[in-house]
This record gives sequence, C-alpha cells and structure tokens, in this order.
Amino acid sequence: MIYFYLGYTLSILSFTNYVFRFFLLFLFFLFFIDTLALTLSKLKYNNAFYNLLSFLEFNLLFAFYKGVFKNKLTKKILCFSFYIYNIIYFFSSIFYGVLIFKTKLNTIAPVFGAFLIAIVLILYLREMLLSEEIVNYKKNIVFWITVGLLLYYLGTLPLTAIFNFMKSGSSFIKLYRIQHILTIIMHSCFLIGLLWSLKKDK
Repeated sequence: MIYFYLGYTLSILSFTNYVFRFFLLFLFFLFFIDTLALTLSKLKYNNAFYNLLSFLEFNLLFAFYKGVFKNKLTKKILCFSFYIYNIIYFFSSIFYGVLIFKTKLNTIAPVFGAFLIAIVLILYLREMLLSEEIVNYKKNIVFWITVGLLLYYLGTLPLTAIFNFMKSGSSFIKLYRIQHILTIIMHSCFLIGLLWSLKKDK
C-alpha cells in the first residue's frame, strides 16, 4: 500500500488547492493510525486506535466535502449528517464502556458513518451531474475520490456490521481479504483521478 501513498505524494505537488492537500493529509493520517494499530495488534489494545480512526476518519471526510460542495441544501444535509454521526459515536462509546479502550471495536458508529457518508457522496455525484463539471468528469479528481470512497464504504458497511460477531478463523480471514480488495479498488480510483488531473494541468 506504500506505493499508493508515494504516488499521491508525487502527484499532489502539482495542486495548490487546499482541499486536495487536505485530502492528502487525511490519507497519510489514516495510514499512520492504521500502521500503529497493526503494530500494537499483539497487545490486544489496537481496537482503541481503530475506534479513534473511525471518529477522525468520518469527521475529516465531512470537512473535506464541506469545502467541495457548492449547493446550500447539500451543505445543510452534510452538516446534519456530521452532527448525527458524532451523536451516535458519543452514545455508542458509552454503550461499549471501558471495552472500547481494550478489546471491543465500536462497530455501531462506523456503520452509521459509512451510511451517512455514502449519502453525502451520492449528493456530490448528483450535484456534479447537474453542473457543467460533468463534461470533464474524467479529469475531476473529486469525482474519482468520491467513486472510490463510495465503492469502499458500500462494500465494507455489511462487513463492519458483523465484525464483532465473527470468530477468528477462515471466515474472519475472508472478511479481511474482502476489505483488502475494496481498499485496493478505492486507492486505484484515487490514483486514476490524480493521473487524469495531471493530464488536465499540462
């Protein structure tokens, strides 16, 4: 996965827009937290990092699309989704209690987060479809980011929902493989968008 991030770094240098730089920082942040969680997996406390990752991941995505949206109504829906997610995260954390810092993964918040962010992504695609940007959609990096995220979150939503009910074994490994494939597809969409955007700027 490090090759994807290297590609982002090399290509993002051509962009001066703060929105794209924000998204690059978002990707590196997720990479850092995910790597740290994997490193600490033997200590059985890595779920605390994944719970933190979930909280920051969706809030940063809401912030990213707030800077992208132009329509006032879609911005209001985004803000509403932002508040709903954080309320759900807060109360679901109380529901899990101290286990959220130890062995329990908060799957309630990510499920609702994926659902809410999927609505936001669909709203962006609708907004783009009704605008003049649809003419050059291939060279619009936000379009590719949105497609990649939408495929990932719709694909992982049911996997996240059943995560705490899965027992270690072959089924658990298959779940991770599916998520890994969806991650590769998502990052591939990001890179395609970056490459098309570079062609546009030349």
